[in-house]
Amino acid sequence: MGPGDFRRFRERISQGLQGLPGRAELWFPPRPACGSPGDGRSTDVQEEALAANPLLEDLRRRLTRAFQWAVQRGTSRREREAAAAAAAREEQSWARVEATLAGLRAELVEMHFQNHQLARTLLDLNMKVQQLKKEYELEITSDSQSPKDDAANLE
Repeated sequence: MGPGDFRRFRERISQGLQGLPGRAELWFPPRPACGSPGDGRSTDVQEEALAANPLLEDLRRRLTRAFQWAVQRGTSRREREAAAAAAAREEQSWARVEATLAGLRAELVEMHFQNHQLARTLLDLNMKVQQLKKEYELEITSDSQSPKDDAANLE
């Protein structure tokens, strides 16, 4: 009895038990093939055993899907947490920018007020300078007329 005979024997037993209630899940694990452990023949037997039992293949697919779904779900949770943290950092950054802008607006309003005060002061000074110029010109004209009058009076 060789390795191929044993495989066919297991298939017959497994197929025979499929009709019994509660026995459809029964599966015999593959035994290593004859030969050295590293010759690759043991994996061939395992692959044949997987292909021979559709129930086991279905279970393997379901477990693979469930694992992939769990990994994706965990990844998406991590991604959501990372996105939420990034959104919180961005919100804090915007809050700092808005606070800085509010401070700059307040300084700008203060500078605008000071600009108006300086402009009024400059206009007042300009008016005083013009007034002093007129007074000086009047004094000069009055002084220039006075010596002629004084000279005319002396003669």
